[in-house]
Amino acid sequence: MVITDIQFEVRSFRFEEPMKIAFATIVDMQTCIIRVLTDAGITGYGEAAPFSYVTGDNLETVISVGTEMKKALIGVDPRALGKVHRIMDSMYAGNTAVKAGIDIACYDISAKAAGVPLYRFLGGDEPHVHSDVTIGIDEPARMAEAAKSWVDKGFDIIKVKLGEDIGTDAERIRAIRERVGENITIRIDANQGWSVKDTVRISRVLDGLGVGLIEQPVPAHDFEGLAEIKRKSDVLIAADKSCHSAFDAARLAAMRAVDVVNIKLMKCGGIYNALKIAAVCEAAGIPNMIGCMGESTLGNLAGMHLAAATDNIREVDLDSVYILKQEDIYGGYDHEGGCVTLWDAPGIGCIVKGE
Repeated sequence: MVITDIQFEVRSFRFEEPMKIAFATIVDMQTCIIRVLTDAGITGYGEAAPFSYVTGDNLETVISVGTEMKKALIGVDPRALGKVHRIMDSMYAGNTAVKAGIDIACYDISAKAAGVPLYRFLGGDEPHVHSDVTIGIDEPARMAEAAKSWVDKGFDIIKVKLGEDIGTDAERIRAIRERVGENITIRIDANQGWSVKDTVRISRVLDGLGVGLIEQPVPAHDFEGLAEIKRKSDVLIAADKSCHSAFDAARLAAMRAVDVVNIKLMKCGGIYNALKIAAVCEAAGIPNMIGCMGESTLGNLAGMHLAAATDNIREVDLDSVYILKQEDIYGGYDHEGGCVTLWDAPGIGCIVKGE
């Protein structure tokens, strides 16, 4: 089996409500659906969702770089993931979103060819994952009501976007905790919005409010700052934008800089590289979280399959399926609140309308 064509199609989705984070307010997302065609009649579906704040690329680079990669990948067996990545990496450094899209499509083909769901192809045996859902930055009372509305829908893990002044951020968490009660797990993502000193100060307040995890409180390059915060905080500290590769994971581990490393397929270049990050972290005794950056159901499902198959991925932050308006990519899972059961269909399993 070999690749005969790779096709790219831009699609747009809107958030149910604008999502404000520390450095931007996001109303909609554009993504690129990637189809990898083969001479065996099997088509794989992937997604490249560039988020320029993190990946440094955009839809124009996805399509232009992807078109050049296509020329080199035609005639290659899509199941030879190592070769696929060696070709892509030899052509372009970075451009992780388009690499992730091609990678996901190749894994989709591989699992379809084997006749099994992707999580089984990756070595998993249970189709279940448990995801949080995210609350964007707003006034404390509005955030508390938003959190309660998700709890009423059956979600028991709430991720809260923070990263403004620590006084107001603390009030936001107080309001949410009071509204949702003591039995709901709360984790926060500061999106690089705090200093080391402010993070240490607010972590004491957050610990008292039962917050379990602080994600990327300081700028991505500040590994030393993360390490200092980890030493001084009783709340678990997670790296997100500080880790794009297995090399970053190894450095974070060697510095004992964090308690958790967040994997994102668009950030690292797909499932092949995500497995490398997870292996490095597992060897170092650091659990993983898996997150998303506004992908559609397709990209989120790829992450869910990976999480279901990978023991070291302990926390799941794949909630775009709940907060994006999307009607043309759907299915592949059922859920009750944040508890997801993946369909027992070959490959990723979602339906791409119009195919």
